[in-house]
Amino acid sequence: HYVPRVYLKNFSKNNGKECYVCCFDKQNNKSFQTNIKDIAFEKEFYDKISENQVTEKTLRVVESKTDTVIQKLITNKDIEKLDPEEKDILSEFIAYQMIRTKEMRETLKDTAKQFFKKYEDQLAPELKNQVLDSMKEESLRNIHKDVIGEMNEFKKRIKNMKWILVINKSRFPFWTSDNPVAEYNAIDLSPYGNIGLECLGFEMHIPIHPKIVLIICDPRTFSHEPNNKVISDYRQVVRERDLQVRYSTRFIFSNEANFSFAQMMLRENPKIGDPNRKRVTIK
Repeated sequence: HYVPRVYLKNFSKNNGKECYVCCFDKQNNKSFQTNIKDIAFEKEFYDKISENQVTEKTLRVVESKTDTVIQKLITNKDIEKLDPEEKDILSEFIAYQMIRTKEMRETLKDTAKQFFKKYEDQLAPELKNQVLDSMKEESLRNIHKDVIGEMNEFKKRIKNMKWILVINKSRFPFWTSDNPVAEYNAIDLSPYGNIGLECLGFEMHIPIHPKIVLIICDPRTFSHEPNNKVISDYRQVVRERDLQVRYSTRFIFSNEANFSFAQMMLRENPKIGDPNRKRVTIK
């Protein structure tokens, strides 16, 4: 699973011992209900069966530690109740979740694709072959595992950013997705990029429950914001849903089956439902 079940269960409905979540498929513009065991999952996504399963084992340990911390946040609804160790655990989980997804794999592939498209005529034959090879599934899996191996750098920066817990008092639930750590920045930093942990104005929005979103953001820009924030305006819920729909790879998840807002977004911008959409711009 590239989105863990211990996370998805917070958006699910229990049916006996099983947990089911409502899903919306952007690619096919259809909604359905499924067991959380059967979604956001690909066989041998990180390690082949024949391999040592190091990545899988590491992620399972992280997930088991994180569940207790997330349940504490859901119960207390207060970011200030987290002790330093719990914040460290959650920082590690978020760092992994940023980079373990199908979307990261697709972004790595698109980066190589766009680089090759722009510089093909200037590449030496050996380098050209290396770039082409990096787009193959086996190479992408290995490159992705190397990125996951750099998690500690992401974790350190995340822990030192501004953390804001948003409590949803409206009757409309937050959604999550197969790429739940949605990145955003309202500040235009042209000619440079504005998405990155060190960027002025950078935000990461991580839904942890239909009524709770954790925002981790640039402390320089958001130092004045309260650590806990209560919202009741549907428009603020829409903003969070928009991020999940826009930056998900394919699937949106909710505890309710109404995905009319996602369908409206697809009508207005069909590209966000295209699995082969351009993700990277090489300047």
